[in-house]
Amino acid sequence: GMYIIVHPDHLDELIAQYEKGGYFEELISLLDSGLSSERSHVGMYTELAVLYTKYKPEKLMDFIKLNTQKLNIPKLIQACERHYLWEHAVFLYTHYDEFDAAANTMMAHSPAAYAHDQFQMILQKVSNMEIYYRAIQFYLDEQPMQLNGLLSAI
Repeated sequence: GMYIIVHPDHLDELIAQYEKGGYFEELISLLDSGLSSERSHVGMYTELAVLYTKYKPEKLMDFIKLNTQKLNIPKLIQACERHYLWEHAVFLYTHYDEFDAAANTMMAHSPAAYAHDQFQMILQKVSNMEIYYRAIQFYLDEQPMQLNGLLSAI
């Protein structure tokens, strides 16, 4: 497996074979050990992160924080959304400078993704002014006691 994972063209096929056989732990271990190779590439980091979304979500945030520059962020955002990891998706959106999408995700999935301070920081960087109006309505509906903080931030 170590000889195959360093070739991006064959990585998807190898992953499909391991998953088909139910060897998730072995696959994660293989990719993890392959990251120390000098031939490691973005695909390996991204696919390992995608595997974490499926099988070990508790390890995902630490992995993302350590390897943000080495990940294919759009692909990983899709995986996070597919597996309902909204907090991780918001983190990735902010690192990919997609503040509008981060704000919308926080409002749409507030029980899992909302954090007041982070939301205010994101709102200061959004480009679509319509999001301000949705944010005010969101605060009226879900966080009325913190509305003054929101209004002073925007």
